[in-house]
Amino acid sequence: MKQEYVYYMIRALTGLTFHMMFTAAGLYRIDIAQMEIYQLILIGTALEIAIFIFEVPTGIIADLKSRKLSIVIGMFVISIGILIEPLTPIFIVIFISQVIFGFGYTFISGALDSWISDETEIASLEKIIITGSQFYKLTSVIGIVLAALIGMINIKYPLYLSSFIFLFLGLFSLIFMKEVKFKKDVKIGSFYKKYYGQLMKGFSHIKNHKILRIMFVIMLFYGLFSEGIDRTYELHILDGLNFRTIWNIPAIWTLSIVSGLVAIAGYIMLYVVKKRINQGNLIYIWSLNFTVMMIVGIIIFAYAPRVYFALFGYIFFSVSREATHPLLNSILLKNTPSKIKATVLSSFGQLDAIGQLLSGGLMVLISFWLNIKGLYLVTALLLVVPLISFIKLINQKHHERSNYETS
Repeated sequence: MKQEYVYYMIRALTGLTFHMMFTAAGLYRIDIAQMEIYQLILIGTALEIAIFIFEVPTGIIADLKSRKLSIVIGMFVISIGILIEPLTPIFIVIFISQVIFGFGYTFISGALDSWISDETEIASLEKIIITGSQFYKLTSVIGIVLAALIGMINIKYPLYLSSFIFLFLGLFSLIFMKEVKFKKDVKIGSFYKKYYGQLMKGFSHIKNHKILRIMFVIMLFYGLFSEGIDRTYELHILDGLNFRTIWNIPAIWTLSIVSGLVAIAGYIMLYVVKKRINQGNLIYIWSLNFTVMMIVGIIIFAYAPRVYFALFGYIFFSVSREATHPLLNSILLKNTPSKIKATVLSSFGQLDAIGQLLSGGLMVLISFWLNIKGLYLVTALLLVVPLISFIKLINQKHHERSNYETS
């Protein structure tokens, strides 16, 4: 099987499974576990604690040992984490399940895109990653529908099914993934010495690379802004905007419809980006535009006087945000040598986790002092820093191009 197809299969099934799980878990935590706003944010913090602790170590292991092995382990650990959450609605159990889920996720993040970037031609990398994201969005609609249909029977069942699919993905990856171009570190020396050396190579590359230094700031603030809206949007849609009453349908269907609209619009947006994106500055310009759109979407979601316009704001924000992810990964991969790709991607993943950890504490405090609209205003303001940073990146690329043309 061609490795691009393996990549697309993994992205497709993770899209289906994550959205089935997230749709069901959001309602499970609100209606069954009956969590408050601060508890919902703390659950997100649990996930980020795991990513903060394990992201870089697992990325280094992927670069030194095997990206395939890292991905397989991650699938199995994620399966366990998902399985634990629906066993009981006790807060601490759900908290622990998120730590395990986050631990498993760190084995995959960085390793999957690093693996496919080595196994395919670099010239086609952007389109492969964006196509993978399209498969992710397309199948996420199926996952959302499954969550709604199965959740009508029992809200726990979509979570159990998600756990099983990740178990299957682990076996699928074990059988069909190949590592033809990956060069394992065969130098003699202790693993800890190699680990430290790999860590220093990754940090040194980021420190000495102009574009990655700016990306450092962008990824930190992308983490900082997110927790407030990620952990409360379901609550705001159902109760703040009163869609639980307006549509008068089960809450699982309300959230499924919204998630489905986001997924379909996101697929269309990625199709447009893939058709129009080229080498040069366009990837940075698209990223800048999407950041502006995210800010506008959050403000509309929080302050629009009409509920349907507010709902449109959330969809507008979500589509813009998800379209940004493959572009950011592509920027990082194209500016990083093969031997340290997973390490660098994991370092940026950890940076995002640091931002989300800081955001979790900040948003919990804000939730005690401000209402949810004030929380979203702070969220939008934090995105101004990435916006300015993307402008700086575009100017940097223009400067490099001008120097090249005059030389």
